[in-house]
Order: sequence, then structure tokens, then C-alpha cells
Amino acid sequence: MVWLTKSALPYRHPVVFRRLFVLLGSCCLLITTLNFLAYQSFNLHIGTAKIYGDLNLTAVSHGERLPSSESVFVMVKTGMTVLWQRLPVHLNVTFPQLAHYGIYSDAPARIGDIPVTDILVNVSRQLHDSDQFESYRRQRQILKDNPHIKAENLAAQIQDAWWLDRYKNLPMIAHAYRTMPDAKWYVFIDGDTFVSWSRLFKWLATLDPDEVLYMGSAAIASGEYFAHGGSGVILSSALVKKVFGNELNLEHKYDEFESNDCCGDHVLAHVLLDRNIPLRHGFGYPHVDRRIQGEPPRFVYLNPSDWCREIISFHHLDPVETQQLYDFEGLFGPNEPILYRDVYRHFVMPHLHAGRKANWDNGSDGPKFYSSMEKDASNPQETAYKSHRDCRKKCDSEPFCLQFKYKPDCCILSNIIRLGESHYEGGDSFSSEWNIGKIRAMRQKSGCDTLDKAEEEGSLYESIQ
Repeated sequence: MVWLTKSALPYRHPVVFRRLFVLLGSCCLLITTLNFLAYQSFNLHIGTAKIYGDLNLTAVSHGERLPSSESVFVMVKTGMTVLWQRLPVHLNVTFPQLAHYGIYSDAPARIGDIPVTDILVNVSRQLHDSDQFESYRRQRQILKDNPHIKAENLAAQIQDAWWLDRYKNLPMIAHAYRTMPDAKWYVFIDGDTFVSWSRLFKWLATLDPDEVLYMGSAAIASGEYFAHGGSGVILSSALVKKVFGNELNLEHKYDEFESNDCCGDHVLAHVLLDRNIPLRHGFGYPHVDRRIQGEPPRFVYLNPSDWCREIISFHHLDPVETQQLYDFEGLFGPNEPILYRDVYRHFVMPHLHAGRKANWDNGSDGPKFYSSMEKDASNPQETAYKSHRDCRKKCDSEPFCLQFKYKPDCCILSNIIRLGESHYEGGDSFSSEWNIGKIRAMRQKSGCDTLDKAEEEGSLYESIQ
């Protein structure tokens, strides 16, 4: 190595001397930094690959912004007591796919650099000052005094926060319209909802947003059908312009009705029915069919008549289930529909096995048999209620019965398939069973399902033995 000395330099100006060494030092530092970043970048790539496991590339990249989302405004409705439990997972699975969206709650917040709008500031002054909004005012004071309060502690102090939810829908839609008045479609979901956005937008592309369309999964309250909010509600631009664009402060005109009603999604339906706009659902145009539904995978109603129909939404999800559905969606091609059959094969079938499953409620909700039926002269031989075995015999004897659940003095059959969940109530716990033979026969007749020996029911248990 050659050492530079003042005598070896042609110029001995001290400023030049210092600048030369600074330049050499900077070059060394830059080379070291680039090498370090290259190493770190490599490690980051390896870490990401491990997170995704052995899913294919589609599963990794399918969360990119969808061009078809440009004409849609999506509203995500939540509450401050559950926001940090439900919303963070959507930073990965939902928001990157959408061009236009808003998050609406009962208190202002931020998730990363995404703002959360307190939509209840837009209710009428009369409603805001009423007894109905006491919990809202109390929550605001708590958050002001303790802005770093944990969500579970806030929930413990604001136990009736759910009461405020009914007041959010009307001002939320009004705000969405004023934010993006040129949208073709307005969609709202809850924070614990998952939607296959590419498939929703593909379906909407077959419909006319200039028609007055109010669409969703039908529920009923006070004799009125309404689109269930957690399943996902779709409003056309023609509808929103007609109702919220032409009637100033419409969101303030139903204060009394909201205060006496159960749910904001029903409030919206009531407002629309007042204007002769009924819910569109079912199998005629606009072909909602069974696409939109409000259950998590373990409780989806897997009806044989829907086996080959498309499904695009799920509700009542925890963050793990939301991520699982995102990964599940990524296993399909972008133009490939996801059918009820696929939900069964991925989320239900691996958990099923022949015989009794103890301490388990599989959600059967069909014909019920109790000991009191023995006194009914029309059922003198009915013994289904006596034991799990007798309940099984009853299910086997009924052609429609695909599964059943039993607890002492109660046998319940079902003509649909559901996985359900654990159930522990001591001696009164449900046990469950599925008729695998009938299920496989139904699948063979469906016309869209194939039976693969490598994917038999109960494969989950075989894989962990």
C-alpha cells in the first residue's frame, strides 16, 4: 500500500488534501453500503418467500390494484372499539386492490397513512345532542383524555358501541357520493368482511349502472327485505344520484326511525322503499344469485342446489380467516370463478371424517326431534332424540339428510353441509356427524365436482398422523 505524504503530493493546499480524503472515504462508505443493502435485499426476498410458503406466484401478486376498480367507490364501515382488530389485515388483502375507498367509523383515526373518517360528526345536531348519542359523547371524552387507550379497555367502557352503528349508513353513503359523484357503483362492507374484488367487478361489468339497482343478500326486519350490510351492499350510480344527489340532507330526515330500529342496513332499505326502490336479489336480472352471503367459511350454507354457483363474499371473519381467504383466492386464475364447491373442498372437506365428532356443533338447523314428540300420536315410533346413534339412524333414513347434530333429548337434521365449530357445555354439548356417502353421491351428481382419492374427506387428519 502506498501512503500519501505531503511531500509526495504535487499540490499541498490543505483544503485540496482534506477533500481528497473525504472523497476516498465517501467512496468506501458507498461501496460498503451498497453491499450491505444488496445482502439485506436478498434476505428480505427470502423472508417474503417463507411467508407465502409454497403458494404460486398468483397468490403473491393478486393484490395489485385492479383497473376495474377505477369506477367504484368502496366504503368500509367499522367502529373504534374493533378497528385495530379488524382493519390492519385489509392493508394487505383489500386496500391495495382498490382505486377509491373510504373507512368510516365513530371516531377519527389513521391506519398507516390511511385516514379513518368519523362519520357520526355528520349526523344532525338534534341527534348528536340526544340521549341516543350519550355513548358517542362519552367515547369522545375518553379518547380526548386518554388518546393511547387500548381498544379492549375502550370497549370495556363503551359496551354499547354497537348501538351507534345504525346511524352510520345514511351519512356514509351521502359522504361517499359527495366524495366521488362520478362513480358508477358504490359498495359498502363491514370491517370483518372479505370480498373477492376481481370477481365482484367482473360481475358488475355485466350490469348497467344507469339503472336504479339496490343489490345484496336478502334479510328481513319489520316485514321489509333489506340487503345485509356485512355481506356487502351494492348501489348503482343512478340510485345514489336519485336518492342522495337530489335530496339535500336526506341523512338527517330519518333520525327518529334510526333511533327505534335495529340496524343501519335496514334503515337504508326503509329509505329506499319509501322511494319505491326494492331490494334486487335472487336469480333474475341483475343475477345476484348466491354470490353475496354473510357467513365465514366454516358456517357457509353449502346447499346442493348452489354447489356450482359462484360465491364472492364472506362475513364474521377474524383476521386469520380474512388472510386465509385472500390466500385461497390466489389459488384461482383471475378469470376463474370460485364456486360453493371450492369452499367445501378447501375449508370443509379436509375436516370431515366418518363417525361421531364429539363436542362439536355443525350448524344443522333442519327438522328437530325431542322427547315430547313421543307423545304425539302421529309419531308413535319416533326415537331420534334418545341417542346419537338413534339420531344417525333417522338421518340415514331420510334421503335429504346430509348431516345432523345431537345432544341429550335433541336431534337436529340438515339437508345442507356446514362445518361448524367446537361446542363445550358439559353433558349438554352437541356431537355432530356427516353422511359422507350421501355427500359424495351429491357431489358426483352436481355436474361441476370431481372426486379425487387424494382429496378425500378427512385428509386433514391423515396429514397430521
